Amino acid sequence: MFKEFNEIVCLGIGGSYSEIAKDKLFKAYDLYLYQRSLRSIKECIDYVDENSNSVAIIPVETTYEGIIRETIDNLIQTKNENVKILAETIVPVNDCILSKTTEFYSITGLISNPNALAKSKNFVRDEMPRQLNIVIAENMDESARLLNNYNLTYSIIGTPKTAELYNLNILKEHIEDDKNNEKRFIVIGDAETYSTGKDKTSIVLFLTDRQGALLDIVQIFVKYNINITQINSKMMNNRSEEQAVFIDFDGHKDDDVIKNLIKDLSPLAKGIRIIGSYAKF
Repeated sequence: MFKEFNEIVCLGIGGSYSEIAKDKLFKAYDLYLYQRSLRSIKECIDYVDENSNSVAIIPVETTYEGIIRETIDNLIQTKNENVKILAETIVPVNDCILSKTTEFYSITGLISNPNALAKSKNFVRDEMPRQLNIVIAENMDESARLLNNYNLTYSIIGTPKTAELYNLNILKEHIEDDKNNEKRFIVIGDAETYSTGKDKTSIVLFLTDRQGALLDIVQIFVKYNINITQINSKMMNNRSEEQAVFIDFDGHKDDDVIKNLIKDLSPLAKGIRIIGSYAKF
């Protein structure tokens, strides 16, 4: 499936979780593609939308934050409707204190992006020095590069891959407040997938808001005894009367039972878009 592509787009560099997810993908599929790094999820999706020889690996959900709206919102609006989810993978979160020094208790400064600080606020408050000088960076890569401007008592929040790339010491691991936090990543691109017998399908239904609409949809899944793994909804165009309902469920779009399910769902929606059938992680 991935052999027809020659480029993969990642969100961020410098040991980002997207890069870690990319490494897992390459290992699982015995794959190597040229890597292009972009700064936002929208940029990654737009790039794949305009370049059919590229795939992107982007975050779609975290235990800590839930569904990432930027991913779903932009994925359902691609001009090329053949762009879909081709695979998924899960990466456990392991935020670390990294530094050039080997002595954690000598640390006087911390460089980090706001999101990483927010996820590790308890550790920073309880374990780091009270007079800690905090420097804000845009991302992990910038944190690592800024570290060169400070003395050995400064540190950053990064991943084990960041430590590997920048030759830094891991002073503390799993500093995040939620020790069970994981990130789910999806691979998107213009290609077809085939049923493996252990698949998941993602769809979006565009609805006019009415009482009982969601119940009617769920009853169709009950009729076919199909397990829904996730369901979310959002307003479209900031209008409460227009809703998009996102559903993940077991099965592949080419399975006969899923074809019948989609057929029965169609009269209940203004439109349906299948945004991927892919092997479950």
